[in-house]
Amino acid sequence: MNKKNIVITGASGGVGSLLSKGLAKNGHHIICLGRREKALKELVEDIQSEGGSASFGIVDMMNDVQLVAVVESIIKESDRIDVWINNVGVNNHNAIGPTWELEPKNWWKEVSLNLYTAFVGTRTAINVMKEGNSGYIINLGGGGVQKPKPYGSSYGAAKTAVVKFSETVNLELEEENLNIKVFAFNPGFIRNDRTEELVESNVARKYMPELEQILKYGEMSDIQDSIDLIETIISGKADMLAGKYFFSDDKNIQEAIDNAETFIKETRNLLRVKV
Repeated sequence: MNKKNIVITGASGGVGSLLSKGLAKNGHHIICLGRREKALKELVEDIQSEGGSASFGIVDMMNDVQLVAVVESIIKESDRIDVWINNVGVNNHNAIGPTWELEPKNWWKEVSLNLYTAFVGTRTAINVMKEGNSGYIINLGGGGVQKPKPYGSSYGAAKTAVVKFSETVNLELEEENLNIKVFAFNPGFIRNDRTEELVESNVARKYMPELEQILKYGEMSDIQDSIDLIETIISGKADMLAGKYFFSDDKNIQEAIDNAETFIKETRNLLRVKV
């Protein structure tokens, strides 16, 4: 396996922290980006204590100027970025409930935190990767993409937009003859500090009680499935399927590779309106 320099945004907790640790164990150098310096330091120390390689950068992904400055320092230290994973995902408690009862500023803030961060991360990554004309950008989708997520309209709308955005940008890269691939995937419902906090909140218990049942009695998603999916994507084996949206729970990336022509012809793993 070739060691790659992998940037993971929102790495200070939740899925981002788990992905960082898992990919580091596979021999990659992980560049952990986030806002919480203490948490990032602890994450890097944990990775290094296990024999892995990692560094971190403090950045608010809503601040594109700050992000560019951080990336410049990354390039000076690591020379290149091979993979960029836009992991930032926010499911704010004040943006859950009947859409007509939500404060507009709270609804829009959640959309912005999920969608804008994917845009500015993708934009930054492409401008870095263009020089070497290679790289992978992976955006995280989530609940509300494949089917409606009642009482979570802001999160669902944002994640759906992220998936369509990923396909669109990948087409643009192909048009410009740039060898940079964009994918999106859904990691599923993974147990971590953030999901537990959400599930235990009063608003989630009121409007999304099924989440607590899944957390307590159901089958949770396994972070290893997401790590395996990412490894397959960045290996180059799935390049012909760039722009598509995968579900780590499905474990069907190899099937898609083996039947790529059919997947492409039937526009599978893409958001389409059937008429």
